[in-house]
Amino acid sequence: MCQTSFFTFLCFIMIFPVKAMEFRFPVACQIMGNCWITNHVDLDDRSGRVSDYMCGKKATDNNKSTHISLSSQKAVLQNMPVLASASGKVQVAGNVGGFCGTRVLIKHAKGWESSYCHLNPRTLTVRAGQAVQQGQIIGSIGTSGQTSWPHLSFATIRNGMVFDPFSGRTAIEGCSAKTQSLWVGGMNPPYEPAAVASAGFTVGHVPNSSILNGTAQTATAIRTATLQLSLWSLMMNLRVDDEITILIEAPDGKIFKEFKKTITKDSPYFPVNLSVLKKNIRWEAGDYKGTITIERRVNGNTIKSGRIVHLKLVDD
Repeated sequence: MCQTSFFTFLCFIMIFPVKAMEFRFPVACQIMGNCWITNHVDLDDRSGRVSDYMCGKKATDNNKSTHISLSSQKAVLQNMPVLASASGKVQVAGNVGGFCGTRVLIKHAKGWESSYCHLNPRTLTVRAGQAVQQGQIIGSIGTSGQTSWPHLSFATIRNGMVFDPFSGRTAIEGCSAKTQSLWVGGMNPPYEPAAVASAGFTVGHVPNSSILNGTAQTATAIRTATLQLSLWSLMMNLRVDDEITILIEAPDGKIFKEFKKTITKDSPYFPVNLSVLKKNIRWEAGDYKGTITIERRVNGNTIKSGRIVHLKLVDD
């Protein structure tokens, strides 16, 4: 804490930017389409307490970066481009071991830096000492360092202090309704507390491993004689007390199968499979709808996210 006016002045100079930088989103992807923000900077500096920039729970304790995740473990093969968020000079480019694995660190003006961790070491396009321009490809998302899921761990730093790019704030200040985004144009991407990254109908049981590694099959039409029908999904960033609902609606609009669950443990990647066995009934031909919904309370409001998929059952 700053106890005197002199140290208060020094803290102000060190923590608060003279002029805010503008960073572009560091991945060439479609947010909530083929990439998802799965973790924000923790703006609550108390141990065991978390807060994202919306004063919600989309953060992990003492997290210092924004996590941008792909849809499955297999998606790393897409070589999703990582971009320089602002112009500057590369300070680090290579394997640094530990948490980050393959990392790029870029120095910008006025004491700002940007950090990119878990990159694919085979796709680095920059070297230390090189000047880069905003938007230039520097590599691709990988799984290097301490992670098994393809994602970028991105941080914006000034004079050694981590700033949340969605609010322009640090853990010392905490979350607030009044924020000043560091993104280009001052606009934040949509806030989604949790996400349904993928979903589909298929025949037979779907193992969790297939959902996680991205090999689960999706059918748009199957025959009414099939013995087992499954609605599968991969949810991201579930937190304790989240409410999930999975249901299948028959062509007449009636609920064919339903599953509800209150999450009791934080789960960054949560596969589910809702199966229906055909016994002594004949499934009707027609259009079936699968709905996956996640509900979370954020600042006294219930925020929903989800996905709808369709399947046509056809007569033999």
